[in-house]
Amino acid sequence: MLKKFSVITASVILFVLCAFFTFLTGEAAASVMDREVVVVGTEGTYPPFEFYDEDNNLTGFDIEMVKSIGKKIGKEIQMVDMPFDGLIPALLTGKIDLIASAVTATEERRQRVNFSDVYHVTDATIVVRTGDDTIKGFADLRGKTIGVQLGTVEDLYLTNLDLPWINVKRYQKTDDAVREVLLGRNDGVFLDTVVGANYVDSEKFKGFLQLVFREEIHGPEEGFSLAVRKDDPRLLDAINGALREMESSGEMDALRKKYRM
Repeated sequence: MLKKFSVITASVILFVLCAFFTFLTGEAAASVMDREVVVVGTEGTYPPFEFYDEDNNLTGFDIEMVKSIGKKIGKEIQMVDMPFDGLIPALLTGKIDLIASAVTATEERRQRVNFSDVYHVTDATIVVRTGDDTIKGFADLRGKTIGVQLGTVEDLYLTNLDLPWINVKRYQKTDDAVREVLLGRNDGVFLDTVVGANYVDSEKFKGFLQLVFREEIHGPEEGFSLAVRKDDPRLLDAINGALREMESSGEMDALRKKYRM
C-alpha cells in the first residue's frame, strides 16, 4: 500500500512540476486568437478617435479601425468603455484583451504591454477660450490652471516638466477638462492636437474655443498603437497583419480622411 501511494504521489508531483515549468515558459498561455470574442477597452471622450454620436453610439477612428481588424482576423469585437488610466491595469488582469484608445506607445508603457505598429503620430496643443491671447507658450502658463486627462501622455509630459508654477488639474474624461475651460474655471486644456481641433470645430464648442500653440511631446518611435498583453504574440501578429492590410488597401487613409486626421 505504501509503495502504491508513493508511486501515485510521485506522479502527482511530476505533473504539477511539468505544469509549473510550462507556465513559466509561457507555453500554457492561451491566446485570445483561440476565442471567438475579443474584448476591447476604450475611453469614449476622445474625438475623433473615440466618442459617442448623436444617437449615443460609440464610434470614431479607433472604433471603426478595430472593428475592421476584427473582421479581418475572424473575431467578434466587444467594446468596453472605461476610464483611460484603468485601461492598462484592466488589460494586465485579463478584464479586457486589447486596448484601442489612442494610446501612445511610450517606452515606459512598453515595459508592461506589447504595442502594435503605430497607426498615427501627432503633437499636443493648448486649447483656450476664444479671444484669450495670454498664452503663446509654456512660459505663459505661470499662474495658470491647465486641465489634462488623467494618465495620458500629456499628463505625463506636464508632470515631467516639474513646473510648480503651473496648476495642473486632472480629469477622468477629456469632455470634463474641455468644459471647465468653456466655463472659465480653467485657463486651458492640454491634449492631442487632432483631438483639440475636433473639439474646437464641434457644434458644441465652435466659436467658443481656440488652439493657441502646439508642442512636440513624442519621441520618433512613439505614436498611437493598439496594446495587448505580452504573453499573446499570436494576437499581436494578427493585429499587425490586419493593420498592414488596411494600409496597403487604402482603407486606413479613407478612415483618416473621414475623421479629418
